[in-house]
Amino acid sequence: MKHFFHNSDESNHAFILLHGMGGRETDLLPVAATLDLSMSVLGIRGDVIEKGSHRYFKRLEDGSFDKEDLQNRTEELIEFIQQKAKNIKHLHLIGYSNGANMAASLLLSKPDLFKSAILFHPSISPHLLGKESLEGKKVLMTAGAIDQQSPPGQTATLKKFFTELGASASLSLTDYGHELMKSEFTVAAEWWEENKLSGEEE
Repeated sequence: MKHFFHNSDESNHAFILLHGMGGRETDLLPVAATLDLSMSVLGIRGDVIEKGSHRYFKRLEDGSFDKEDLQNRTEELIEFIQQKAKNIKHLHLIGYSNGANMAASLLLSKPDLFKSAILFHPSISPHLLGKESLEGKKVLMTAGAIDQQSPPGQTATLKKFFTELGASASLSLTDYGHELMKSEFTVAAEWWEENKLSGEEE
């Protein structure tokens, strides 16, 4: 898998960055920099190509998500992350759009591997995800009030699902659509600081 990896000697925490449809492994570096410059960063490019654009798992002809491919790609990505970040104790997911959907799948497939997740504009349905306990996990989600690709109602359903599994889940709405806004960086930074997620070095 094509990826970007910055291994920091200042922290035993790392961000796992998962881009949106058509993106690349460095797209979310500004978000990571806003949250904590001291941490390691692993950005991974999706290796599924759809109409020339990179994404993390396949869609069926009707546009719905391919559940079998999602599960297979999730397992492959978990193995890749474990290999690349094997010496890092605390992993934090950051995903946008298709990357947020994959981040949700990663978290529900192996919650012990990840400490928190920031999901910008996720749209994945809970029935495509596992049902492992998320007790002690911190999750922030954002959604656009006029987002046609990831309707805010779907994000609210996902928040409820995470909460029922024991996660501390938050949802922040913007007045915009599917685009990732700088105001969402600010919301993420405030949430990160409130939860002191990079301050735990046990």
